[in-house]
Amino acid sequence: MNSSNSGPRERSASHSRRGVTAVEVVIVVAVIGLLLSLLWPWIVSVRELARRSSCQSNLRLLGTALSSYHGVHGRLPVAGVWTTRQLDSLALNHSRRVDLYTQSNWALSLLPFAGEDKLAAQLHSDLLIAAPENEAIRNSRPPIMKCPSDTFNTEGNPYRLTPDSSTSITFARGNYAINGGSHCPKDGSGTTSLRTGDEAHLVMDRSTREFRYWGNGIAGFNVSFSLDDFENGTGSLVAIEEVRAGVHAIDPRGVWALGQIGGSVTWAHGVNGDAYGPNNPHPKSDDLLDGDLINQTIGAEQLSNLGMPCVNYINFNSQAAARSMHPGGINLLMVDGAARFVSDAIDPGLWHVMHSRETPRTLLKGDLDALIAESMIAREKPSSDRAAAAPDHEVGPSSVNSLGMEFVLIPAGEFEMGMPDRGNDYDLPVEVPQHTVRLSKSYYLGIHEVTRSQYSQVMGTTSADGRADSTEEAGAGSFPMVQVTWNDAEEFCRRLSAMTAEKSAGRRYRLPTEAEWEYACRAGSRTPYQWSTSRRLSDDSGDAAGIAPPLPLCPVGSYPPNPFGLYDLRGNAWEWCADWFDRGYYARSPKTDPQGPHLGYLKVIRGSDWTFIGEGCKLSYAVLPSWKSNPFVGFRVVCDIGPNN
Repeated sequence: MNSSNSGPRERSASHSRRGVTAVEVVIVVAVIGLLLSLLWPWIVSVRELARRSSCQSNLRLLGTALSSYHGVHGRLPVAGVWTTRQLDSLALNHSRRVDLYTQSNWALSLLPFAGEDKLAAQLHSDLLIAAPENEAIRNSRPPIMKCPSDTFNTEGNPYRLTPDSSTSITFARGNYAINGGSHCPKDGSGTTSLRTGDEAHLVMDRSTREFRYWGNGIAGFNVSFSLDDFENGTGSLVAIEEVRAGVHAIDPRGVWALGQIGGSVTWAHGVNGDAYGPNNPHPKSDDLLDGDLINQTIGAEQLSNLGMPCVNYINFNSQAAARSMHPGGINLLMVDGAARFVSDAIDPGLWHVMHSRETPRTLLKGDLDALIAESMIAREKPSSDRAAAAPDHEVGPSSVNSLGMEFVLIPAGEFEMGMPDRGNDYDLPVEVPQHTVRLSKSYYLGIHEVTRSQYSQVMGTTSADGRADSTEEAGAGSFPMVQVTWNDAEEFCRRLSAMTAEKSAGRRYRLPTEAEWEYACRAGSRTPYQWSTSRRLSDDSGDAAGIAPPLPLCPVGSYPPNPFGLYDLRGNAWEWCADWFDRGYYARSPKTDPQGPHLGYLKVIRGSDWTFIGEGCKLSYAVLPSWKSNPFVGFRVVCDIGPNN
């Protein structure tokens, strides 16, 4: 009777106590897995945002230290202290023995201003950083020098410098570098056969054992600057930026206490070199000590896959781009202390001028983030055909103006722009494709470069600083006018056009577009130019004038003309063009009458051989900021003739 009364309840209780079935467990696990898979990208993104924020905090702390240092010393710290005491040669910038000349650097100088007094006290600044007395500090790992996103910046991956078979010197890694500049890797102003762009400056004095090396950034080697030296506004000039820790013990990049290019200094990473922009993927973008060994050990393909390419035939530190493991860009610090994230897609020209202390303040005034966004949009928009610059009517018969400047009529036509030279074994860069261009209207082009005499007649000076020349050497007036900015050349065109005789004749002047310049230089040829690495000493033709070894500047018309009757396009001075520079413009430019990008920060220069296209090393892009001049850069002009002024 008891059993019959309790049976249903017991069965019910038993059923409720039997727990969760295996099927239910599987379902729950599957649901959790699905949720995790859906949430995982968000989790990763949140973690990366936190790491990026932490990295920016480090930069802001370094910015505060940098400002405090300037307040005490009246100057910013040098990028690195290099001593000439240990080596006979003064060419420290090409030396492999960094252990024998590298002393302190900017990061070590900032330690007392960044709350690292105890660590700073360990530094023997009068000794080489590789000295045994500095072993403790160079192997320390201050948190302010580490980006949490860099998985190669670990205690188990120090930089190991082995200057000889019996010596091994270790350094802790770091992720921040001072802005050494976006100048060209080469020092000096170049020659008639090599344009260096924004050049580096090098002083070596054997009598005093002095060595100084600097570019257009905020610090150099044995060279420091104050805020008063900066033309650029402090809110638009880069002070410190990210670098990545080397991916192997022999990789010298990302070493916080080592005052070397690539270690704690970015250097020569503007558009006049092949390391322009952040995280540059070009296989030759970083030029480093032991570059050959790095490529042999790791492999060029693997280095590219890791985002850390370097040249395999350079064996000293001479060029280094800003790099980061944050997806899509890098963090950087401006001189005013603001930290920001910048996309890898930033316009290279804007990147270049943001790193130059010489950039006019007015160029980057306003909201820098808006300028960055605008430049990126402008580069992505395809160009469309535009009206030709020349007026749409019959060109007048005159080919000589009131100053005696001679012009030749260049007929309308079609040509292959960017055609690689015959004999150049390098592949044509994908971002600079050969493309068909049609010039729909004929135009008058000066047969010579503008001479010093002609420039003086229009501008009242043949001096870059505006002083009138009263004692000009005999014959110097027939030399091409050089050491003029693009702005100077534009002003020359404006003033010449405004002269009474020129206005009466309906003549107006302008710089040629790059397409007009190349079309005129090729003189109707549809075959590749025969390229050569060197000039035969017996060849004094105009074509050979732009090939190494370089020839000096000479009076205009010293070499034979090309088939169009134009002189010195390949030799003598390089020449300003009207176009803004954009490395990718060839890929999107219109077929008819291209005028160049409508937005930019640097201007195109043409001349010499075809170094702009088909090059194997992007070392000497023929471009310059419009406000800079060069002793080998001049210009020639187009004359538009018509009834309207």
